[in-house]
Amino acid sequence: MNIEYILYTTLVFIVSISVYGIYFIRKTKRENQLLLKRNISLLREEKIISAVEPNRAKKRRKLLRRIKSNNELSELKVLSEAQKSKLSAGEILLAQRINSYSN
Repeated sequence: MNIEYILYTTLVFIVSISVYGIYFIRKTKRENQLLLKRNISLLREEKIISAVEPNRAKKRRKLLRRIKSNNELSELKVLSEAQKSKLSAGEILLAQRINSYSN
């Protein structure tokens, strides 16, 4: 009788843990789906929430003044400028393109 009691309690324990695990997994999936839907709706409404870092914003403004508008900017120059200013190479190319259109 003692062995049956131990088997019964382990079976109940395993079933309860598995039910709780399934509930937890479904809950997190549901929360992730709701978050994704919220982000998609914000994108559609163009109300994107972004954190603005003042230090990087200052660097980006200076970058527009510093990058020349000539279309021939070598890859090495872009990469060295990106490493120096700790910004991405795409931002430097974007600054170059903005300057070429504004001039």
